[in-house]
This record gives sequence, structure tokens and C-alpha cells, in this order.
Amino acid sequence: MLQIIVIFYVPGLLFNIKGFNRYAAVIIALTINYSVYFGEIFRSGYESIDKGQFDASYNLGLSKREIFFKVVLLQVIKKVLPPFTNETISLVKDTALARVISITEIIFAAQKITATYALIYVLFYTGVFYLAFNGLLSLLFNKLEKKLKFVGA
Repeated sequence: MLQIIVIFYVPGLLFNIKGFNRYAAVIIALTINYSVYFGEIFRSGYESIDKGQFDASYNLGLSKREIFFKVVLLQVIKKVLPPFTNETISLVKDTALARVISITEIIFAAQKITATYALIYVLFYTGVFYLAFNGLLSLLFNKLEKKLKFVGA
């Protein structure tokens, strides 16, 4: 939330220049925030590959490119898929933070309807939507995880 606020308001406050529009500020803030998490996930996945895999591949005469794409990449994807799934689901939920700079997203719209018409079930349906969407993401990533089960067994 703080990152969204900083990216949207700071250019105008500190430098007296027109900053980003609201949507761009949210996209930039979430991209910066989650790229760091995803980068760390993939770095740790890459570093977890046993050095013997690299040595054996090199001794078989594979180039660095072939070693990465034919030996390492699928093992890395298999190892990073569970934390990648968690971060992706967190990203979907964190899109609701866009309302701090008055972007009308699902929860913001539901709160406006609730405040205007006193219909509390709109918030319930919003929660059901988030649950269904994240459940679908979990099922898709779980299916992918099962497909990769054979890699590095």
C-alpha cells in the first residue's frame, strides 16, 4: 500500500512534476514489489540445483545454453512452483490495494454499493469471487505441479 502511495504522490510532492496516472502507479508498484519476490524465488530455485548436475552435463559435452534449457530449467520450475503459486495468489489479492488511490476495483465498487444501498451481500459475493478465482489458480498450478512430478525424481 505504501509503495502505491509513494509512486503515485511523491513525484508531484517532491519534484513538482506530473506523476503517473493512477493505473500506471498501481501497475508499477505491484510490478516492482512482486518482481523482487519472484526474482528471489527463482534465484533460490536455481541455487538449489546440485552442482553435480552442471558438472555431469558439462562432461557430456553440453553447452551452457543446453545445460540450462535441457537440464536445469525444468528442475528449477519444479522447485519454485509452490512458492510461485503462493506469490501469484497474493498478487491477485493485493490488487485490492489499488483503492488507496481511488481506483475502482472490485472491493472498492462493492463498498460503494454497500454504502449507497445498504446491501451487505455484495461484499459477500466479492469475497466469493476472490475465493473462486484463487481456487481456480490453485487448481491450475496444482495440475502443473503434478505434470512436473517426473522431473528430477
